[in-house]
Amino acid sequence: MRTLYENMVVEWKLSDSEDRYIERIVWISPSDDLLFSIAMGDDKAFPIMKTSSEFVAGFESNLCKPVEWINESIPLLDSDIDSEHLDIRNKSWDAIKHIVLDEPGCFDKAFRGSRVRETQERMGLHKTTIYRYLRRYWQGGKMKNALLPHYNNCGSYGNDRTPKETKRGRPRKFEDEPVGINIDEEIKQLLRSGIRLFYNNKDKAPLKHAYQKTLEKFFASGFRKEGDALIPVLPPSDKLPTFGQYKYWFNKEMDLENTLKSRHGKKRFALDYRPILGSSTYESFGPGSRFQIDATVADVYLVSEYRREWIIGRPIIYIVIDVFSRYIAGIYIGLEGPSWIGAMMALANTTTDKVEFCAQYDIDIEPEDWVSSHLPQKLTADRGELEGSRPSQLIDVLGVDVENAPPYRADWKGIVEQQFRLINLRSVQFIPGAIKERYRERGERDYRLDAKLTLREFTQIMIHNILYHNNNHHMLWYDRNEFMVADEITPIPRELWHWGIVNRNGRLKKQPEHIVKLNLMLHGEATVTAAGIQFKGMHYGCELAMREQWFVKARAGKTWRVKVCYDPRSTNEIYLWLDDGHRFETCTLLEREERYLNKRVEEVEDLLEIERHQGRNQEVNNMLSKIELDAHTKAIVEMAAKKTNEAIQHSNESNNQRVKGTRQRRATEKLINREHEAFQLSEQASLPNSSANNVIPLKRDETAEKRTAYIPPADKLSKIKSYLLEDGDDE
Repeated sequence: MRTLYENMVVEWKLSDSEDRYIERIVWISPSDDLLFSIAMGDDKAFPIMKTSSEFVAGFESNLCKPVEWINESIPLLDSDIDSEHLDIRNKSWDAIKHIVLDEPGCFDKAFRGSRVRETQERMGLHKTTIYRYLRRYWQGGKMKNALLPHYNNCGSYGNDRTPKETKRGRPRKFEDEPVGINIDEEIKQLLRSGIRLFYNNKDKAPLKHAYQKTLEKFFASGFRKEGDALIPVLPPSDKLPTFGQYKYWFNKEMDLENTLKSRHGKKRFALDYRPILGSSTYESFGPGSRFQIDATVADVYLVSEYRREWIIGRPIIYIVIDVFSRYIAGIYIGLEGPSWIGAMMALANTTTDKVEFCAQYDIDIEPEDWVSSHLPQKLTADRGELEGSRPSQLIDVLGVDVENAPPYRADWKGIVEQQFRLINLRSVQFIPGAIKERYRERGERDYRLDAKLTLREFTQIMIHNILYHNNNHHMLWYDRNEFMVADEITPIPRELWHWGIVNRNGRLKKQPEHIVKLNLMLHGEATVTAAGIQFKGMHYGCELAMREQWFVKARAGKTWRVKVCYDPRSTNEIYLWLDDGHRFETCTLLEREERYLNKRVEEVEDLLEIERHQGRNQEVNNMLSKIELDAHTKAIVEMAAKKTNEAIQHSNESNNQRVKGTRQRRATEKLINREHEAFQLSEQASLPNSSANNVIPLKRDETAEKRTAYIPPADKLSKIKSYLLEDGDDE
């Protein structure tokens, strides 16, 4: 048996036709045997009495059925109603409330008539008006808002009227006010074209400017020339659409999404105007499902650790955060980046033991204060740091799926972006040296001069911030699911993390810290040579190479290449890539490469490039000097050849004679050269008539003197000279 209730709308099927009769039940007696109903859609209907059994029988025989009746002309919220309409509604309610509140007396014709007459005398309304109010109240479901004026029934609401000769729209208040024209389909198309050309573009012109340009392009009858300018000639104002009409059709037909994309671009629309219907939390199943990583330049200036009077600029903050729990899993505070090196440091920190990490900064924590030392299943990052071949090891070896956000879509990393804002609000803005305003007023103190903290001290503050966030930050806006609510989980990152570990396990990944760091380093290839393992112009050695005699093999045979990884911040060590990244061998810089010690790889590459550049420049100088050398050599050779050829012509010796006398002539030449080449340290020795040339005879053994007569060198030279002179005379 179907239950009857007040305001129920019932549709009856008439047996002799296809017509429907629809009525609303407005009152049911306490005993449920009698009721009053009123016909819907009848402008002269009044409530009539019926029995409940009549409806029950109709339902059982399928002669009637309940229907859902929605009166779209009755608003449900007073906030959406114009104040003038509310006044009309309240006046209508005052006229009938004393009648309708007296149920079931108001349904009696005689009683109702007497009350209507009283209302006429009290309010001065016509009885037809009062009956209309009553009928609308009962047919509208006994709702007060059913008495609102039905202005939507006036005219042809929502439909464009066919233009005629009479001007449509409101009458003008002033005679000289522009009247405008009736907008037909042709004019409407011109207005659409004007909006598309002059408003929906990257110039972002105001609507008034677009209206002006539309009139100039589509409504000008010609041009008149004034000097070099062509000025559009427009018809009188009563032949042109007004700005009000232009604005009306713009608002009526505007595609807001298309307009925003045309004026701001698709990227800006996606960032600032797209609908926000989803939630980042739903993108992750549990802890470790997805981490977000991003960097920002902190709004504070720091001083040097070694000389506090030096201002070293603003640090870089990298944060890695779990999307599901908002738990911060890793950080990097330093001067690297935003770059792959900074991202590498932050990712390595996610797997670091946080007790040891905090101890490096003199902060003692318990293991449960910062428990994360894992890698995620997915990592969402910017296109810059984690794009290209560098993060391939994250995917291939460590099993982390890297997702790069599209350009200009910081909203894809909204969680970590929000964390930067919170850190700034909590602490950074109150630190000495913080940037208060982006632009300083003239004469205002330079906030950079207020810098007091070193990088280490700023990192300590950031660690305390993260410990507060992970363990105490109550996120009132966090959407807990029904299971979290049932388990009474407080929306604090630590509580959500632990709850997710228990109930949503299986997403976090654990790898040894040194393996993670090894795979995060930059990769390259080195060459095994006899001089060492050559990498970027430097030479390294290791125990493995010495044990397996790599350098001997390279010298005996030929060189070969090996995979290495390296930290570009230090040249002291590189690491041989063994067993597909599961094992490594440390290679240290050879002693002879001392000039590269404690340098950055970029610095060494710059040095070698400078040396190569200098070498290329020196090659030109060498060539020019060699050309000059060859010129001098050629001149001397030509002169010597000329003299020698002349001497040979004057000589009667044959070629055989010239060759045979070589040894004797060499000895003669040697004796002559010795006279000039001998060391003579006394000043008088260089004088031509000096007695220093005389040899002081020593005491001799007479027996030896008898055996060999001593000939002084000077006498020997004299004899050689006279021999040469005689030889020349003979020639």
